[in-house]
This record gives sequence, structure tokens and C-alpha cells, in this order.
Amino acid sequence: MPFRPKILGCAALLLSAALALAGQETIKRADLEAARARVPAAAHALENPFAGRSEAVLAGKKLFKRHCAECHGADAAGSEKAPNLRVPEMREATQGDLFWMIRNGNLKKGMPSWSRLPDQQIWQLVAYLKTLL
Repeated sequence: MPFRPKILGCAALLLSAALALAGQETIKRADLEAARARVPAAAHALENPFAGRSEAVLAGKKLFKRHCAECHGADAAGSEKAPNLRVPEMREATQGDLFWMIRNGNLKKGMPSWSRLPDQQIWQLVAYLKTLL
């Protein structure tokens, strides 16, 4: 029975780590909701001119790897730097919401503005993100 305290200690440590990560994910989800709330109504209603076009999705995937994966992870599942983009809050975002959030960023939360990218490339990123959701 001498191993039982060690096993229980390890289990407690793993549980506390999992709870801490879950708490971080909750905070990041709240950040996503707050970001969506900042989107103006006119931007919210925008439609992606490249929606449903496979070539736009492929271009968006390349752009994501080049510009976004460093923070959001190669699979967009998030990291300690940036939120998971595969959560329901992102699924609920309109294409216009995503376009606005990418273009404007949120420096207080660590998201840079990608306004230097042409609109076409931002829409391609949006097309790709919508395939993940």
C-alpha cells in the first residue's frame, strides 16, 4: 500500500492541471464572445464573396499556416497564446464577424490587426475557418 499515496497525489495533480486548463479555455471563450460583441452591425451582416469555393479554402489554409498557426495552433485548436477556433462561439460567428475580427484584431488580448492583408486574403481565411467549424 505504500504506492497508494503517490498514485493519489499524481491523480490530484493531473486533476488540478486539467481544471486549470479548463478555466483558461473558459476565459478564452469569454474573450471570443467579447470580440464578437464588438463587431459593428454592418460588418456582422457581410457575406463572404468566396464562400463555398474550394480554391478559396485552400488559399485560406495556406494563409492560416503562414499567419495564424503560430498562435492558434496548426489545427486551430488553440494554445497558451490564443484561443481555440473550433469552439461553438466561433461556429456562431458570421462570416462578417470573422472578417472584422481578423482585419481589426484586438491588441489588448494579443490578436494583431491583419488589415495589411488584402480583403481577398482575409475572406479566404474566413472561408477556411468556416470549414473547421
